[in-house]
Amino acid sequence: MTFGIYAGSVAGTETDIAIGKEDNPQLILHALTQLSSPDKFFLIRGYIHYLGEGKLGYEAPENIEQYANENRRLDIVICYRSSKYDESDWIKSVIKIINRYKNKLFTIQITEEPNLKTAFAGDGSFQNIEKALFTGVVTAKKEIEKQQLKVKVGFNAIPSFNPADNFWHIVGNDEFKNLREAVDYIGLDFYPDVFRPVALDGQPNDLEQSVVNVLRYFRNVNLKTGNIPLSVPIHITENGWATGENRTYERQAQVIEKVIRTILSIKDELNIDTYEVFALRDTNTSNQNIFYQFGLLNDDYFPKPAFKIFQQFIKEI
Repeated sequence: MTFGIYAGSVAGTETDIAIGKEDNPQLILHALTQLSSPDKFFLIRGYIHYLGEGKLGYEAPENIEQYANENRRLDIVICYRSSKYDESDWIKSVIKIINRYKNKLFTIQITEEPNLKTAFAGDGSFQNIEKALFTGVVTAKKEIEKQQLKVKVGFNAIPSFNPADNFWHIVGNDEFKNLREAVDYIGLDFYPDVFRPVALDGQPNDLEQSVVNVLRYFRNVNLKTGNIPLSVPIHITENGWATGENRTYERQAQVIEKVIRTILSIKDELNIDTYEVFALRDTNTSNQNIFYQFGLLNDDYFPKPAFKIFQQFIKEI
C-alpha cells in the first residue's frame, strides 16, 4: 500500500473554493518529513485548474515541486475547468504540465471527479467533460511513453449509485477503448460519514460496513460497467473526515484509523494499492463549515490526533 496526502489547504465546496491562511512551505515540509521517511515511498497530491485558452488557474498547494524528493513523489491532478472545449489547447496544456513536473511525478490524474455534475468541486458540469477526459488520458499516456517517464496515468470518480448515470456506460463503450487501454489506475474520492451520516459503530451500515459496501460497489458495479478489469488497481485519491461543531478531533482519529484498516482488509480482493488523505491542514480551523476542517493539522499546523494515527500506519504498513 502506497500512502499519500493532499499537502495544501484550499478546498472545493459545493458552490465555490474555500480559502484560508496562506500555506507555510516550511511548516508543510516539517509535517511531510514527519509522515514520510527515507526508506518509504510517499505521495504528495496537488491540483491545477485548466481554464482554457492556454490558461492555468489555481495551483494547490503552490509550487508543489518544492515538497518532492527522491522518496516523496507528486500526484498531480489536472482539473478541467474550461467553458469551451478546445482540443488542441487542452492537449498542449496536458503536455506542458507533464513537462513541468517530469521526473518528480509518480501519477498524473486527468480531470477531477468528472462524474460529479452537481457541485463545484467536481469537473462533471463542464461541457464535453467526457471528451476532455478521453483526450487528456490518451495524450498523457503518449507523452509519458514518448519521454520514457515512470509515471502512472489515470482518472478518478465519486461512487455512483444512480442507474440513470451514464458516465460508466460512456467509459465502457467501444469509442473509449483507447482510454481504457491507457489507464494505469482508477481513483476514487469518497467521504463516509461526512456528507451523509452512517450508523453507530456495531450497528448495520456502520462506518466499517459502509466503507466495504462502497468499495465493492465501485469495483463490482461502476468499474465493471466501465469495462475496467480487476487488473487495473484502485487508488483512494481522496478520503477524510472533517472536524467542527459536534465533530470531535477524537472521532476524526477513530474514523481515519477504521477506514484505513477496513481498506487494508479488502485491498487484495478489490486490488486497492494506494490511499491518500484529504487534507494535511485545515483551510480555516475557526470556520465551522464542514469544508474548512478536513485537515490532520489545524490551520496553525498543530497536529490533531489523526495526524499521529496516519503517521503510525505509514511506519507500520
